[in-house]
Amino acid sequence: MILAKREGNAFQTLKGHTYDALRIYKEYLERNFDVVDNFCNRWQIPTEKFIKNTFFTIYLHDIGKITEEFQNNIIKGKRSNKHPHPLYALPIIDSIEFDYLFDIPIEVFAILSHHTQLYNNLYADYQQYKKGTFLIEEIKEFIKNSKDAYESLGFSKFFEFEELKINEIPKDAKPLELHKLRRKYWIETNNYIKSLSFDEKIKLKSIFSFMFAILQLCDDFASLNFSEYAKDKEGTFEDVLENLEIYVPTLDIKNPISLILKGYEPYKFQKELYNSKNKFVILFAPCGRGKTEGALLWALNALKNFKRNKIILAMPTQVTSNAMYDRLIKIFGEENVGLFHGKSFIKLKDSKEIDDEEDLEEIRDENFKGNVFFKPITITTIDHVIYSFVHGFSQADFALGNIQNSVIIFDEVHYYEKYTLEHLLTLFDILKRMDIPHLLMSGTLPSFLMNKLEGYEIVVDEEGLNYKPFKLEYLENHLIWKENGEWKVDGYIINEIIENYKKGVSQAIILNTVERAKEFYKAIKDKVPAILYHSQFAYRDRVKKEDEIFTLEEMRKNQNKPYVIVATQVIEISLDMSVDVMYSELSPPDALGQRAGRLHRKGRNWKENGKEYKLKIFLPYKHLPYSKELVEKTINYIKFYEKPLNYRDIKDFVDNVYKDYNLSIPSDLKLFFDEAILFGRHWTDISTIDEEGRFFKVRDDKFMKIEVVPQVYFDELGEDSLKAEYMAKIPAYLILNEMKNEEGMIHFYPYEKRVGRRTRKYIICSFKYNYEIGFDYKEEEEFEDIL
Repeated sequence: MILAKREGNAFQTLKGHTYDALRIYKEYLERNFDVVDNFCNRWQIPTEKFIKNTFFTIYLHDIGKITEEFQNNIIKGKRSNKHPHPLYALPIIDSIEFDYLFDIPIEVFAILSHHTQLYNNLYADYQQYKKGTFLIEEIKEFIKNSKDAYESLGFSKFFEFEELKINEIPKDAKPLELHKLRRKYWIETNNYIKSLSFDEKIKLKSIFSFMFAILQLCDDFASLNFSEYAKDKEGTFEDVLENLEIYVPTLDIKNPISLILKGYEPYKFQKELYNSKNKFVILFAPCGRGKTEGALLWALNALKNFKRNKIILAMPTQVTSNAMYDRLIKIFGEENVGLFHGKSFIKLKDSKEIDDEEDLEEIRDENFKGNVFFKPITITTIDHVIYSFVHGFSQADFALGNIQNSVIIFDEVHYYEKYTLEHLLTLFDILKRMDIPHLLMSGTLPSFLMNKLEGYEIVVDEEGLNYKPFKLEYLENHLIWKENGEWKVDGYIINEIIENYKKGVSQAIILNTVERAKEFYKAIKDKVPAILYHSQFAYRDRVKKEDEIFTLEEMRKNQNKPYVIVATQVIEISLDMSVDVMYSELSPPDALGQRAGRLHRKGRNWKENGKEYKLKIFLPYKHLPYSKELVEKTINYIKFYEKPLNYRDIKDFVDNVYKDYNLSIPSDLKLFFDEAILFGRHWTDISTIDEEGRFFKVRDDKFMKIEVVPQVYFDELGEDSLKAEYMAKIPAYLILNEMKNEEGMIHFYPYEKRVGRRTRKYIICSFKYNYEIGFDYKEEEEFEDIL
């Protein structure tokens, strides 16, 4: 009896695990045959052949476990990296005559990488491996029994079985011979890839990743199911899988309009989106007009129109991802909505209020599902989507395989700075070449962006663009400034804010740097109830702040209770809130438009409800974090927009300021994508586990930041504080400055913690920190990159 899995004192046979995996595959085909058939037709490959080859890839994926060494180790409860079963499978599969989909064996590479994602040096260090002894008769018997699996599991409805012909199987898996065979496969495949055009490479990448994703789905969840089934059991088991539908979730919405709009009549642009038959769409609509609802209507219809099975919402930030997740689980249910970003584990844990270690496994499972876009709907960041295309994380090929049959919604595409926008435009080109439907949303739709986008249907909220929800006023003085080394705040504005609050007016004050926001907050907090929000709080505190702001917003809506928020530009896109008056330091017009999206949301006129809704703009104390040229251009044009504004005016403002703005595409995303068609670099060379770029960066890090643990949390919790939720990002210059001091670092010190075989390094920061303000750097010179 050949074993494949062990959980405690319970074992599962290779046949049992393989049958469980194939049963998930069968369920996938039953529920998604139209999706698979459409995928194959898109790429002009025979559907039957794709299904058959995927069947054999799944059937043979663990055949490398049929060695004396693996069988002895699993019985003894030992794990050994010296006997890698995916690599041991290579000489076995090499001895089988097989009709591959391509001139290179992508099926073999799927098997080789089902535990470790493909990269240039996978299994290259052959000297670390030990010889494996093949159980030849058992291998032949297992291969012969593939026909029994085909017949008993009901695959005859999908393809005709062809007997696998086996040539001579070597007696042993010798490291040097494995190395030679592996090297032959790598060289031949790399030469083949080099001979392809870019579109042919895209075809190869798409088909490999989809097949690989199906293999991973079947293997991972068959293994997970046995782990759960075998708890507290003993003995040896065959196939044990039940409730197949939970491993192949699908979305079946009978009445999308009713579900999404909750009985409200759709706006004209929402109807256009719902009825659209276009794969590539741009939506131009103001903030607060139901862009997301319209996009979801398009996406739900796109699933049917284009035979796809998943919706992905790609958001600008982790905060917006969290907010969208909270919003969509109320519509579609937790079982249908996933979440993933660099800190999503914390959000998921907090949302379920789980601390028990056993329950944390549930959260890890949820986080993994978000990582690979397992559920029918997944909310993520644009970073994670892009890293899926360049081997930017350990499950990137799994995720990209699921993207192949998704529709993607990109929120606020105009929001990004030039570096990231060039990556996005490059990505959009790749998505079109892959025939992946996507919709781009924008509240300003600048011409410099439109000029780079061809072949998209443009849907415009004409009605919403005519509304003038606020009036812009420009004041040529500062909200806050330094005088003789001391911060000064405009006393007139402070008094105005106090009087407004007494009248029931909700207000936001937006500063361009964290330090100015903190100082303004200190000047007002004892005079009027206020909350401070910026990016340098520990992650758990940011989440609490967001919840607090959400509560304040609900009280405003339901009880007419005003609030005051002091924030940086993180407010531009991260919070679903609406104030009556906004005081803001001047920023480029696209940023001002985003900030204004938090002012009188859903409003039609700047004078209504007995109030005057105003956006009051002040000169910034310094131009950074924006370029001096951009700030000066904005100052030159803003005088033409001192009036009640609609979003056509804002678009015009943007187009004037950015009329000489040039985007350079393709970005180096294309180079890294090309490098990772099958192999490429190891994912840890591309990005960190939190998706901070290394060799490839999604965002410009000209203003470097580092993660630190506030001393106050370390003192309170010890090593329990060395978790992502207690870390805050602060400007790297703070630590670099102290490194230059003769007396050494004063406010920072390293801390090391052993985690398994590894030593993880942390930085503890002793600057005063609290939930209200964040860090208080006191005498440190303000550094204007702080957002």
